[in-house]
Amino acid sequence: MNELKATLRDLEQRYLLFKQQQFTFVAALDHTRENAHDKTKPVSTLSQVQNYLDHYCNSSTDKRILIMFLDLCKGLSDFCSQLEDINPKACSPDDRLEKCKLLLSCNNDMSDIRAKYPHDEVNHLSCDESKHHYGAVISILPVSLDLLREGIGVIESAQYEAARNNRYAECMNKKESPEIKDISIQTVPIQRKDCENKYVKWKASIQQKNKLLKSKSPWIPPGKTNGL
Repeated sequence: MNELKATLRDLEQRYLLFKQQQFTFVAALDHTRENAHDKTKPVSTLSQVQNYLDHYCNSSTDKRILIMFLDLCKGLSDFCSQLEDINPKACSPDDRLEKCKLLLSCNNDMSDIRAKYPHDEVNHLSCDESKHHYGAVISILPVSLDLLREGIGVIESAQYEAARNNRYAECMNKKESPEIKDISIQTVPIQRKDCENKYVKWKASIQQKNKLLKSKSPWIPPGKTNGL
């Protein structure tokens, strides 16, 4: 699990580097969409971005940032598969890893995906038109990272619960083992005479203390004498 967390931190650092170049990424999409005569449709799939890179990218800067984006998407998808390998339970539609895997698939329609608070990627787009065209494609990375973080949290919780149950089962097995069952508690017999002797001694000490208290004269404040 520690190695997986280190991989996730590396992906997060790569994303932070990409996020600093968001305007370059949006500009590259603008250029390639214009070359493809595809300005009316929003960017809604990863295969669409791959198509722009393969056939309509004329600038080295545009090519670099599009490759950076697609490589990061692939890295997140591969990481999702690694998490699924250590979490062999069947994935339900509500499972975070299943959602992430679907989100990062090449032909998945991500048009409705929007990164929300505390993410600010969509808010940094220049106008409503840009948000409509690029809101989904710039949201896919932060949303995927959130799902992966939550997925790791769920797996850790499940592993902790399983380990605790195993420890409990081991303790119960030890308590029920024949060796422990055969152990008898050794009791020391209590003699009645000993008890009586102890009681007599205790009673005598109490009586002696009472005599000493009675023999003492009452306390007199300084400067006064008895009878005054």
